[in-house]
Amino acid sequence: MANQNVDRLVTLIRTQRETLLARWREQVRQLPGAAGLDTPTINNEVPQLLDNLAEALGTGDDTATNGISTEHGLLRWQAGFDVTEVVAEYNILRQCLQDAAERDGILFAGKTLHVINQVFDDAIGKAVKAFETMMTIQLQHRHDEHLAFLLHDLRTPLEALSLATTLLERSLPVDTRTSGIDSALSVLRGNINRLSKRVRLVLSTASGIGKSFHPQFTSLNLHTQVEKVARDFEPLAVSVGTALRNLIDDQVEVYSDEILLGQIFENLLSNALKFTSQGVIEIGAREASDGQSVECWVKDSGEGIPLAQIERIFERFETGSEPEQSGLGLGLAIVKEIIELHKGEISVQSEPGMGSTFTFLLPRKEFS
Repeated sequence: MANQNVDRLVTLIRTQRETLLARWREQVRQLPGAAGLDTPTINNEVPQLLDNLAEALGTGDDTATNGISTEHGLLRWQAGFDVTEVVAEYNILRQCLQDAAERDGILFAGKTLHVINQVFDDAIGKAVKAFETMMTIQLQHRHDEHLAFLLHDLRTPLEALSLATTLLERSLPVDTRTSGIDSALSVLRGNINRLSKRVRLVLSTASGIGKSFHPQFTSLNLHTQVEKVARDFEPLAVSVGTALRNLIDDQVEVYSDEILLGQIFENLLSNALKFTSQGVIEIGAREASDGQSVECWVKDSGEGIPLAQIERIFERFETGSEPEQSGLGLGLAIVKEIIELHKGEISVQSEPGMGSTFTFLLPRKEFS
């Protein structure tokens, strides 16, 4: 009886798939975030979710849920959904399926109910994870925007101090200026110039400051994008005696968002420099074996990662054991989540005292 119930539900999903989707879209269009969206945009990966569900029910394998990716959550973010609307659209589909099953006398119970909930909950979890990643990045850019305002505000008093110092230098008669006064004016002038240069440097290198973040995926030259990031890290690398080497061929292209791509390499290089002094950090890339992706890596000759820590290295709030090497513990977790938004994967190989290599995949062209 239980097998007949499952077989009937699988048949219902496959034969009434378009009807289920039509009823689902009718209700989803009532959500504020879905206003004005066309059918392909609303559907996105949801038809694949129904196909996965039918397969999972047919095989009894509740782990067969990989057809829905975190990209769905990213696209919903871009469309203007909030996270509650994303959860709601999945629950609407679940209810549409249950209503159709009840009309045909099919029960949601036991293993059938478990598989249905597993498939839907996995899809919801991936979408929410994508939202969490985008919100984290958005908050970072808001922080940068606030920093930009503060830096711009600093320029006015710095210019006033510079002008006042110039007036003092010109107005004080040479015969009344002692060595102490000259020394004080020199210190004042030096620190004003130093602060002014730092303000200008931050404003000129932080290209994302002051801009709202809206991902724009396009084809990007990977060598050029990595070179921009490496250039910003060069002074820090020089200060610890470490060489940065961009070994990526200048013909390699990836399909990504410039800010997201920069965030990947910024976090990986920042992490590598924390643990590499008097060494070498290499950034490389090559076409992956699947022909659809680019395999990238960031390799350092630093301290390496203890085996016990490798298993948790991509978890949020996981930090180094030394106080000067710790932070919020978000960098590598964000890298992993951004790469997953690209339908890629990341791994790390490391040995204490021998360095670490982070390897990950990025798409060569538009992914679906």
